[in-house]
Amino acid sequence: MIVSREHRFVFVEVPFTGSTAIAKELVEQYGCEEVLHKHAHLREFLNQATVEEKRYTVAASTRHPLDQTLSYYTKLCSNHLGSFSDPQRFKENGGWVTHANREHFQFVSVPAHDFADFLRRYYIGQSVRISQYAWGRSRYDHLLRFETLNPDFQSVLRALDIPPKRDLPLTNPTQGRDRDFLSAYPEDLHAPLCAVLGPLIAEWGYELPDTWRSTTSLANRTAYFLKNLLGRFATELLHLTPADYHTLRAKLGRE
Repeated sequence: MIVSREHRFVFVEVPFTGSTAIAKELVEQYGCEEVLHKHAHLREFLNQATVEEKRYTVAASTRHPLDQTLSYYTKLCSNHLGSFSDPQRFKENGGWVTHANREHFQFVSVPAHDFADFLRRYYIGQSVRISQYAWGRSRYDHLLRFETLNPDFQSVLRALDIPPKRDLPLTNPTQGRDRDFLSAYPEDLHAPLCAVLGPLIAEWGYELPDTWRSTTSLANRTAYFLKNLLGRFATELLHLTPADYHTLRAKLGRE
């Protein structure tokens, strides 16, 4: 997480949304500082923030969930920067890589497993997908979209009365993938993926591809609403963090 006490704002580093480039630029060019850990949830900051810091402007980045999913898979395949095999980055050691991330890494490390296999194993037929970062969305003053990252970054700086110094450099790109992320998804998986990811896609203001000719059922939309209602209640009223959630899942043997 990135904080500027001079300019009174917080930047939440949502995974696989171009947040590394923004964080690096804010630290190197605008005197911001890293606090907590990479990909920290806003609630983690609020739980230890002063009264004044709780009033800071909040910005976060977002990306089409279908593009984000492919980016995650590709980074798993390349073990990007050694993240998924480095114990220092494991959740239990203060990092962000969970047991589930490591299970995914082991699965894609098998040469016979491709992207379709990964989707069938961990997405198709599973419960509707949510984002823990969406639980704090009501507190986000600015959303920077991956698709328009540089102009959005410049706009946020200006909104904070910070003169932009330069265009945002490309940092931490995903290697070995095509920019046309939709073409990576097999046609026979379109409908079941819409069932799992459709509500999350809508949450962040994106749309399902017209060519997929699929819709999200009322049951899945309802399940998504209830899951997020519970998550927002836990974070906003009980002040629980996703780290608390992961700890509970680990104790129950689910992660």
